[in-house]
Amino acid sequence: MDKVFITGISGFLGSNIAKVLLNNGHQIIANYREGSSKELCLEFGEHITWILQDEQDEWVDKVIAWSPSVIIHSAWLGVGHQHRDSWEMQSLNIDYLQKILTIAGRSKAKQFIGLGSQGEYGVYDGCIDENYPLAPTEAYGRVKLVCAELVKQYAAQYGIAWYWLRLFSFFGKGEANNWLIPSLVKKILTESDMDLTAGEQKYSYLYVNDLGLAVNKIIAKGGTSGIYNISGKKIMALKDLVGNIRDKINPSFQLNFGKLPYRANQSMHLQGNSAKFVKTFGEFDVSDFDASLSATIEYFTNKFKEQLNEGI
Repeated sequence: MDKVFITGISGFLGSNIAKVLLNNGHQIIANYREGSSKELCLEFGEHITWILQDEQDEWVDKVIAWSPSVIIHSAWLGVGHQHRDSWEMQSLNIDYLQKILTIAGRSKAKQFIGLGSQGEYGVYDGCIDENYPLAPTEAYGRVKLVCAELVKQYAAQYGIAWYWLRLFSFFGKGEANNWLIPSLVKKILTESDMDLTAGEQKYSYLYVNDLGLAVNKIIAKGGTSGIYNISGKKIMALKDLVGNIRDKINPSFQLNFGKLPYRANQSMHLQGNSAKFVKTFGEFDVSDFDASLSATIEYFTNKFKEQLNEGI
């Protein structure tokens, strides 16, 4: 099995990727900032080699000395909506990527896996593949594009296989409380009704555990370097998803569809075509959607009930 260095392991995506890789026998090293929460890593944290990210960047040499063969770059600053169009915030990710690429080159890593975003495509409607025109509308998507090109060029110079995964919609344990599913669960537990748009938007949600499976397939099989979409196959109208979640928690909760207007340039069908990835590495969208959704709802229901009992 491989030695894998993961950035952003304390976040939603990084923690779930790490859990899958550990279950598949890989050794994992991860950096962390002093004071950062490791809550999402409690189940497996004792099996991680942790390196404190100091201000002098001595952590970079410590990671290199560990000689990881695989680098997974999951960390990203400014994911929240309030920072997505901040060039000051987003450009910090370029500086950070430079350090991660230095680690990849000096440790002679064989693979570099970076997490991109559907935001690199900009506004679109439908199921799109990797050839869809790139027209990001925010600094977030534009800087992701810059980082993808930096990874490509650096990897080419140092002979590293590189994979840039453009991620679409995900759900699961650890997603931010202000995202759709957690915010809806909390609303149902604490209030009697909720105003929404008409809910005609269609999304292809993927259980986050399946992202970990996709990453593990890359490590295990290898394949042609390049950009790959990672998206769920199941398409669902937002109205149906929200109604499903409501019915699992409190069927009497009132959903006021059509009370809110759609935002400007609202996309009505958000889905990535992952056929290129499946052809190269194999199928990854394997989790039962309903069972995974139920597990996610249970996780957030217990989390918010505990907080309410504690008066948070």
